[in-house]
Amino acid sequence: MTKRVRTHTNPFTVRDRFDTLDYSQLQPNFSGKVDLEIGFGRGVFFRHWAKKHPDNLLLGVEVRKQIVDLLADKLIEDSISNAKAFRGEGKIFLEEAIQDNSLDNVFIFHPDPWLKKRHHKRRLVNKDFLHLLTKKMKKEAKLYISTDVESLWEAMLEGIEEEKSFVKASDQGFWNSDYLSHWDNFSIEDNRKRFFCTFIQKL
Repeated sequence: MTKRVRTHTNPFTVRDRFDTLDYSQLQPNFSGKVDLEIGFGRGVFFRHWAKKHPDNLLLGVEVRKQIVDLLADKLIEDSISNAKAFRGEGKIFLEEAIQDNSLDNVFIFHPDPWLKKRHHKRRLVNKDFLHLLTKKMKKEAKLYISTDVESLWEAMLEGIEEEKSFVKASDQGFWNSDYLSHWDNFSIEDNRKRFFCTFIQKL
């Protein structure tokens, strides 16, 4: 059985700042395609996606420095040159490092649910975050979200519906074949219901 470790890091304590990234400096022969994973954890999906889409520049941001360092080492070991891992808070990274209208795909898998009501403000997917996200994504770009916490899922769906820029997409192929997450393994082991959906930015 996989060892389960849930390490909580208050995102408000992570205040790294960023200059806007020059994508062409991060990837040789930059294709113009940029994907972002926020909270990549152990990097299972991150490395899979980078290998499967070598023409895409894949960026990842995570609040836990040790996790970022571990993934950076694995990218070197696997000779993956089209993916870069950064330490920082997701919203700050999105706001400062990501160019407007540049993202093709955004992945948010099993974000910290912060179950206590007084901690709900720490949740990543909220009204302000979603509004910012629409500015950073291209039209027709896709947003992929998953969790095994029903109350969090309902809150995220409510926020997405209020934003009105996203519509649900039929994308079962991705969730059946490409979706890889060590957190999802825990969901299966614990017999927890899994929630996931793909959204397309239409506005």
